[in-house]
Amino acid sequence: MTTLMVTPYAPYRDGIAAYAVQEVRSRRASGEAVEVVSPFPSAAHHHVPLGGVTGIARLARLARRYERVVIQFFPEMIFGRTRTGAERLAIWSGLAGIAALVPTELRIHEVQYQPMRDHESERRAARRVLDRAARVTVHTEQERSELSEASGFPADRIELIDHGARFQAHVRVSRAEARRRLGLRPDGHIFLCIGFLQAHKGFDRAMQAFLRLDPRDAELHVVGDVRIYHPDLEAHARTLARLADLSDRVHLHRRFVGDSEFDLWLQAADTVVLPYREIWSSGVVERANLFGTPIIAAAVGGLADQGEGIALVANDAELLSAMAAAAGVAELGAAVEEWHGDVHSRSSIQAEIRRRAHTDELLVEAEPSEVQDRLADIDVLDMPEPISLRPWINRTKNLIGRATNWQIHPLVVNANESNAAIRDAITLLEARVAALEDGADDTP
Repeated sequence: MTTLMVTPYAPYRDGIAAYAVQEVRSRRASGEAVEVVSPFPSAAHHHVPLGGVTGIARLARLARRYERVVIQFFPEMIFGRTRTGAERLAIWSGLAGIAALVPTELRIHEVQYQPMRDHESERRAARRVLDRAARVTVHTEQERSELSEASGFPADRIELIDHGARFQAHVRVSRAEARRRLGLRPDGHIFLCIGFLQAHKGFDRAMQAFLRLDPRDAELHVVGDVRIYHPDLEAHARTLARLADLSDRVHLHRRFVGDSEFDLWLQAADTVVLPYREIWSSGVVERANLFGTPIIAAAVGGLADQGEGIALVANDAELLSAMAAAAGVAELGAAVEEWHGDVHSRSSIQAEIRRRAHTDELLVEAEPSEVQDRLADIDVLDMPEPISLRPWINRTKNLIGRATNWQIHPLVVNANESNAAIRDAITLLEARVAALEDGADDTP
């Protein structure tokens, strides 16, 4: 039996791509014949640009040649090029057709629940696909419950599978050896945030908590890069860099790391910190579990289902407490902080005052203002896709785009970068004003 797996694939930089590589390797080791089709250029056997109606039609023609199909389902891959509700419904119909032609497993990594809740037509279309699928699988009980509630598909027909069942270590060494290979200090407590740099990962929360604690015998390392270039992602990466600049014990390693180095970091760390703002399930948790590395994670999505040893935190205060306990230091406010500099040096005193002021200032969250609300309403500009039911119009628009995009694209990038810079500047300014106002309120 030959299986077709639909997924991003190596060397494309993506968590699901890494997940799929391990599953394909495991299936082949057990004797199963597997071929891969990827929406992006990669080492896959086939390349079909998904994300639109044409891509789903091409996938259907390819799928009928196989005995079984496994779709690593997530919205960006399936619906990424769509602009209208009608296109989404057409894609759902295409998926239903594939599931009717070939036994199909839908491996749900992420799904957009809100369109199903808001639009009965989308709910019915999604339910038809789920009904026709040979298997519907998710990684956590939370995902099963939410998918069933949003789609109306019976929860008892959604199978739970272990996220890390097919994971294997790429390298296994002692903590001391992992630190030596990475060029890290051999002693002291190392906190680690690792993965793509995105706001929903919450790495900035870990950095701010570490700066508040300022443990003298610990370090925080943030390892990863943006997955794709986008003004919002770049702005967030710059925010992380500014936070790292505030302490010589906070390190941002902005680069994509391969599988072996990823595992070295997990073995070098004393504690992995994953303060996600939102997540469905986490591959980092599963890889950390391979090595028994303790984890502090936000109580969001299905993380509570991914292992009993995870220290779950509900908010920033609990994150601060958990990191303090892991590092063996007192929480801020439990005792007066010792002076770190030379008490006889004026420059040392001023530097320490600036350090403490910056640390306190970072955690002040200003109330959303009218200016921030107006900036939030400004959408990120994209280069429009040619969309028309008439093929000749699409071809004409494509030709026009090729002739003019080299002039327009720099303007789009500049506008997005300018908007992001203004938003960052106003957020920082309002935070500083709030800090000054709080200080004034505390003055007797």
